[in-house]
Amino acid sequence: MLLAAIVGFLAVVVGGLLWLTRPVHHYAAHVRRQGWLSGVYAGHGPAPDESFAKWRGTAIQTATDFMGSGTWQQIGHPFLLSLAWRTDHALRLVLSVPEWPSSGGSLSEVASGTDDRYFHALGTTLVDEGRADTFIRLGWEFNTPFFRWQVKTPADAADYAEAWRHVVNAMRSVPGQHFQFVWNPDLADGGVDPALGYPGDSYVDDIGLDVYDRSQRPDETPAQRWDGLVHAKYGLQWVTQLASAHHKSLAFPEWGLVHDSDVQTAGEDDPLFIRNMHSWFESHNTAFEDYFDATSAHGAEFDLEGDAFPKAAATYRQLFGTG
Repeated sequence: MLLAAIVGFLAVVVGGLLWLTRPVHHYAAHVRRQGWLSGVYAGHGPAPDESFAKWRGTAIQTATDFMGSGTWQQIGHPFLLSLAWRTDHALRLVLSVPEWPSSGGSLSEVASGTDDRYFHALGTTLVDEGRADTFIRLGWEFNTPFFRWQVKTPADAADYAEAWRHVVNAMRSVPGQHFQFVWNPDLADGGVDPALGYPGDSYVDDIGLDVYDRSQRPDETPAQRWDGLVHAKYGLQWVTQLASAHHKSLAFPEWGLVHDSDVQTAGEDDPLFIRNMHSWFESHNTAFEDYFDATSAHGAEFDLEGDAFPKAAATYRQLFGTG
């Protein structure tokens, strides 16, 4: 029994390593020329992202990914991330970096500088792996309840800004780096003003927003839903004005359609959302955008290649693919 369990465990580990390190065949037969970098999150590592590029018909330039964060060791020395991205430098990495691990920490602790060494170690790892140009998406979606670094009060926001400054200083002290730091709240219609957690222009390269095709109210039309995304308290219009005021480029590390049959606010198969997002990227100072192509997350579905969004998928391929 014990031997069988050990063999089974090793098989899972080896299988996971083989999956992470599977070869990537770059899809670069067609490159669409546009004024921003276009990419995707389709899964961990570059292989699923390149599969998405082949599906849409044009090469991608950026790829969002997420770190493991059970311990400080995983943040400072991300072994699995390094394995996944060890040889692939065709895509520019957009790395979602936790503020602290699930094993323990706090905003105030990071803000005190106690943990600077771990972020310096992460910066060193990225430079050593040839990832000195990584977009660092630190403490993303801090204005939502989904993550332990949630900002709930103005005092939290002040700690968040100070923690951000410490991390940026630690990572910028690594020789050879030229990271770009993306300050990235989520689109919201309430809560603490995210701008209270803005760390200052010298610590931010791009101002980001995650945008999903969800209504604020049930049973809205696509046009009403889009109007809500634009005019939400902390929506597209808000982030564009904020970026302009601070002379920063916009970034969209996550954006996507939503299929969720259990709620009445999911946009479902909505070509207008795809068309309007493309127009927004095109008409504003956009650094990059990565479509969130996960098959499922938080009980919803987002992937374009499945059967949930046939009309919107066709529109996406027309605008972002070969047409």
